[in-house]
Amino acid sequence: MLDVAVLFQGQHKQHRDVLASTIRKAGATPVDPKKMAEYAWPKLGSQGDALMFAAKLEAGAATAYLGALKSIQNKDYLTAAASIMGNEAQHLTVLRQALGESPVPAAFLG
Repeated sequence: MLDVAVLFQGQHKQHRDVLASTIRKAGATPVDPKKMAEYAWPKLGSQGDALMFAAKLEAGAATAYLGALKSIQNKDYLTAAASIMGNEAQHLTVLRQALGESPVPAAFLG
């Protein structure tokens, strides 16, 4: 699972970089990312706890992107957000499988 976590972390950094680049291309200024110390992290006592926490984060991210899609007018923003949403859903599927849950429990996100 460590290899998967490192892979996902790298993809999330790519998401951040693409969003920042897309925002700059549109003539705006992206916000600075939070520092790790600025987050409130739960105590994770086992690999299962870490997987569950990661799955909740991925579910929240996929759902947030889905909710944002309907209000995005800029085609470049929309393309980036939709692509990232799909990747977040892929991450969630892998984590659900690792937790022994149905990897795709419903036909729709949310």
